[in-house]
Order: sequence, then C-alpha cells, then structure tokens
Amino acid sequence: MIFKCLSQPPKNKRKRLQSSTASIVAAPPEDLIEESRRQEILLSFKTAMQSYNGKGYEANTASSKLLPISCAKKVLKKIRLVGLKSDDIKSYFDDDYLETIDADMFLRFAAEKSIQMDRSNRAFQLMDEAEKGVVVFEDLQRVCSGLGEDIKEDELIEMIEFADSSGEGLLRPKHFFQIAHKVNL
Repeated sequence: MIFKCLSQPPKNKRKRLQSSTASIVAAPPEDLIEESRRQEILLSFKTAMQSYNGKGYEANTASSKLLPISCAKKVLKKIRLVGLKSDDIKSYFDDDYLETIDADMFLRFAAEKSIQMDRSNRAFQLMDEAEKGVVVFEDLQRVCSGLGEDIKEDELIEMIEFADSSGEGLLRPKHFFQIAHKVNL
C-alpha cells in the first residue's frame, strides 16, 4: 500500500520550538488505481445515471446526481466486480440507511474493490503454481507450510468448502475474491 507523509503546518509562532511530527495517511483508493480503470468506473456510473434518469426522473435536480444503490449491482457487474451486493456498499460507508450514492462515493467503493480484486488475483496466481486455473487442497497445504503456518487439514478443507459454491473442492479466482472481500484483504 502506498503511504503519504504529510507534515503538519505550523500553528501560531511560539517561543519554544514544537517537535516536528509527521503523520502517515493512506492515500484514498481512487488515487491508487490506474487512470484507465478510474475512467471506466466513472463512465459506467454515468451510463447508469443516464439510464436511471431516463426513466422519467428530473435530470437537473440534486437527486438526479444520485444513483440508488439497488441499481449499483448492475454497474459493478459491468466493471467486472461481481458478487457484491448493496449491503456491501452500505457496510463500506458504515451506513445501514444509505439508499443512494454519488459518483465520488461509487468511485471510492469501486476503486477499493478493484484493488481487492487485484490482490486476490495475485494471491491466486501465487498459489496456482502449476497454472491450472484452480487451486486445490495440496496448493493450500504447500503455501501454508511455506509460510510456516500450522493449519490443520480440516481447517483447510473448511476454507475450501466456504469459498467453493460448486462443491468440486476447487478454488477459482472468483472464489479468492470472495475470500478477500470477506477478510478485507
């Protein structure tokens, strides 16, 4: 993760020197994604807004710049962030009563989830050493022992069962994203 150091501006002049402190502030997720991804997210939001506003809603009101979060699922799917629900947006902004989002809010959420998707894909590639396109029990065992983690067989099987909705015992990249989303990787 990229961090920015910001020094605090001096307050009023004092006779005694104040110690210089720098705080580390994480950059917002929308600043950490590529410009092309940023534009893709904003264009998808704009298209959804045009579609939503084209259904008889006023186009020049303040509320016309807000998209109901119930409509956001289609937009997320369009930008390849599948498996996310409106409740995920509410929990991201820590607001159970959130009903609409603006472009900036959507960009922040989608950027964060894009970063999670990238990280989960990288983790998947590290585990899928043979490039089979799936991760199996033995891959998890190998990685855990390589990291010095003492995880029992039944715990690994439980992890696979949690993420594998098909019941095949195979983890695909989409399963890794579900795990990354769940553990906030």
